[in-house]
Amino acid sequence: MLGLERGVVKLEPYNYKWSMLFNKERELLISQIKDLIIKIEHVGSTSIEGIFAKPIIDIAIGVSSLDRIIKINEKVKEIGYAEIPVDIEDKHVFAKYKGNKITHFLHVMIFNQNLWRDQISFRDYLRSFPDSKLEYIKLKEALANKYPNDVISYTNEKKKFVDDILKKAKKI
Repeated sequence: MLGLERGVVKLEPYNYKWSMLFNKERELLISQIKDLIIKIEHVGSTSIEGIFAKPIIDIAIGVSSLDRIIKINEKVKEIGYAEIPVDIEDKHVFAKYKGNKITHFLHVMIFNQNLWRDQISFRDYLRSFPDSKLEYIKLKEALANKYPNDVISYTNEKKKFVDDILKKAKKI
């Protein structure tokens, strides 16, 4: 089942349907914002085979300039997305809900800048290095048990691991 209530941390085993759900959403997004974007990528744990994940599809959208956000906001609003405030410079996030559950996140950032490269590098590193993927699974499970209703603490405590993986990824 896709979706979680905001703030809830509940992991599910990897589901092959997540890739199909991403592809379906990508086609919908392309039909709305193709002329405003450079690239769309499936990111986050649902994009990495074998990873336990919150059942929310994370989608990175690369743009040439954040000046496009106003138009993107208008277009994705038509298909059920709402912008949510984030405290990350040069990034905008939109959530799609089904009922009271978030099913998708759009992470809009400048294509091929640091934020974009980090999202892709982290995903690709874990796809390529099974030991790191296993370590990440264990960390996520421990944190999900520790913070079942506190997604902010869950995310913050993963940061050191993520930063370490990004350092390793830059060396290859």
